[in-house]
Amino acid sequence: MRHGQSTANAAVAANAPMAWADDMTVALTDLGRRQATAVGRWFAALDAEMLPDLVLCSPYLRAVQTWQLIEQQLRAANRDLPDHRIDQRVYDRHRGEHERLSPAAVRKNFPEEAAKEARDPLGYRPPGGESFRDVADRLRYVAADLAADHRHRRVLIVAHDAIVLFLRQLLENLTDTEVLALAEAGLAGNGSITSWQRTADGYRLLVYDQRSHLPHP
Repeated sequence: MRHGQSTANAAVAANAPMAWADDMTVALTDLGRRQATAVGRWFAALDAEMLPDLVLCSPYLRAVQTWQLIEQQLRAANRDLPDHRIDQRVYDRHRGEHERLSPAAVRKNFPEEAAKEARDPLGYRPPGGESFRDVADRLRYVAADLAADHRHRRVLIVAHDAIVLFLRQLLENLTDTEVLALAEAGLAGNGSITSWQRTADGYRLLVYDQRSHLPHP
């Protein structure tokens, strides 16, 4: 799942200035907390065989807060809690010197960098940052570990829209063209669920960007 709405998400949507010093410390908004709580209630209502038995959580505050609110709902419902790990490999794409800039601000203030990204949207690295291909590369190790894990059957990853997108590429063997088309159509929303089922020859997508469990803004 993607974390609940963060203060950064709200700022970008409102075209407002970025007010944080470190992307890792960006917290949830009130709406984001409600979204995470709604996800927790949704999980708490599932049959036992559908609940995750392992959670991998991004180290970013907004993801950690999302999982904590989900966990609160599971505890309140007296449900069994899954194993929980902070996984350093599922952090958001690091944008380097552009970390506190919206895409519109990058286009306005650094048009040459914006042009480079337009020419190679998956391979472009902002100064001091990483490309989307870098994100996919670290996710390969996550996918390999999960494929080799015979202890856990249902895994929840609490992370970011880029993680959802490139897990889709890896698990579904999507081409770059298909990934870019997905991004163009709209990335996974805050608090949304995307799920796959393991098959004999890989993974099958069950649902993408499910939001029916979320409260209205």
